[in-house]
Amino acid sequence: MISPFAGLLGTNYCPTDEEVSEIRVLLVDPAHRLKHLNDAITELQTALDKLVEERDGLVAYMDGHKALISPVRRLPLDVIQEIFIACMPTHRNCVMSALEAPVLLGRICSSWRTIAYSTPRLWARVHIVEPLFYTINRLDPASIDSDAKAAQRFAATKEWLGRSGQCPLSISLQNGPDHRPLNATSPTPCFLQALVLFASRWEHMEFTLSFVAFNAISHLTKTDVPLLKSIKFLYQYQIPPQRADLEEFTMLQGPRFSSFCALDTKVITEGLPLPWNQLTVLELTGPSWESLTNSESLLLFLERCPQLHTCKLSMNDRELTRPPSSAALIEFASLRTLELDCEGLEMTVTHLFDRLSLPGLRNFALVGQITSQHAPSLAQFFARSSRLERLEIRSYTFSRSSLLESLRGLPGTMRELIIHDFPHRSSYIDSAITLDDDVLALLGGDSTPCPALETLHLNHCTNVSDEALLQFIMAHMSGESQTKLKYIKVQFDRRMTLDIFSSLPPFVSSNLGLFITHVPPLKMRFSPWQGVDDDPFEHIPDPPDV
Repeated sequence: MISPFAGLLGTNYCPTDEEVSEIRVLLVDPAHRLKHLNDAITELQTALDKLVEERDGLVAYMDGHKALISPVRRLPLDVIQEIFIACMPTHRNCVMSALEAPVLLGRICSSWRTIAYSTPRLWARVHIVEPLFYTINRLDPASIDSDAKAAQRFAATKEWLGRSGQCPLSISLQNGPDHRPLNATSPTPCFLQALVLFASRWEHMEFTLSFVAFNAISHLTKTDVPLLKSIKFLYQYQIPPQRADLEEFTMLQGPRFSSFCALDTKVITEGLPLPWNQLTVLELTGPSWESLTNSESLLLFLERCPQLHTCKLSMNDRELTRPPSSAALIEFASLRTLELDCEGLEMTVTHLFDRLSLPGLRNFALVGQITSQHAPSLAQFFARSSRLERLEIRSYTFSRSSLLESLRGLPGTMRELIIHDFPHRSSYIDSAITLDDDVLALLGGDSTPCPALETLHLNHCTNVSDEALLQFIMAHMSGESQTKLKYIKVQFDRRMTLDIFSSLPPFVSSNLGLFITHVPPLKMRFSPWQGVDDDPFEHIPDPPDV
């Protein structure tokens, strides 16, 4: 449609009275045409709605009949049960939620609910969170009925375990600090005491409790828990600090017991009532400066654990001032995973790594900060660990030279390398930079010590350049003899200087999982609003009423 006012449309022009009258006359015919079109659309929409309604009725009719002949309805009971079991999470115990199996399976139909409730294996693993009372100033106390919620979950716990038949149980109990007022009169149900009733079927147990709560299970003996294979103790922090007397837990001496984990470094390792000769997993972690375990005691109990394949410890070697009594190598062929958090790392190298031979070691992780200029080198230890596949270290564990020397000693079986950088270096170290371009040049060069490397993680990097990372990727992806990289994850604590993604050839980017982030350092802000009450950059609104 051609308008005499086409040149004025979309402008701020103000028409005269004569032009206003002319515009109104001009819009009469378009208004009639618009009404005609709207009426036609309404008529067609009515016809379309009738067709859609008829279509939906036919679909519902057909779907209902197709459901009757669905193959899943004809599956044997044992097949459905196996499918249900395959729906269970494998990396943890099942949570008491309708968002996942087995509770979700009982919400589909009555037939599936009957099958799910009558399959004990579905209910043999559970993660229980005990609701506790919290006082929150901004919340109405009447809206937080913790006692009612605890009673509800307590009943659900008993019902859940009641469906488990005679299956061995895997249970994790999560408890937290109780902020109940002192004048509270209605105690919450004791979940731990309820679990004790099923102690004869405990197989894998994990407790996150206050120290006082452990009294409910301290009386159990090995005859009370004949199926127990593993146990994990995690403690809730309390003031004043307390700890459970693990030396009195005789239930740890059961005939099948093989895995012990505790967040407790103040325990004397030799005093634990553990069946050392059948132990396969031992984890005692926590603040290393509080640990009562040192390298000498570690070697002693390793000799008592011929089947141990996983060991994770926090150790304190600051009191080891003398050289070891013997420099002879001690070999432990069964150990596959070793993770250590060391205080007094220089002594750990002398008393442990220089004397330890682990030919079967696959995974090794080390945390510890050097406190002198004599930074440790683990090259000889790595050379003796000829099957090592995964290494996780911190940059502040080494000086620049000792890190390069240690990496040169890595065996050719290495597949995964994780290095955590740290911006605040020790004042004892002359070289403030440990993880830099030379590390990547070593790992990506023609004579790389890690030709089979598949995964590289670098965290909090500040001195590795984007150019060096790009060269490393190209070196590993273009080589003919070495294994191609599969996954790289790098976090830079600085701004990007080179777009690595756009610089990679298509064949590299399509065959490599590459995740790179640049987190620039915080800037000083010189705000002209500073000092005024309504600073838009500083004001934090109050949370809404609940």
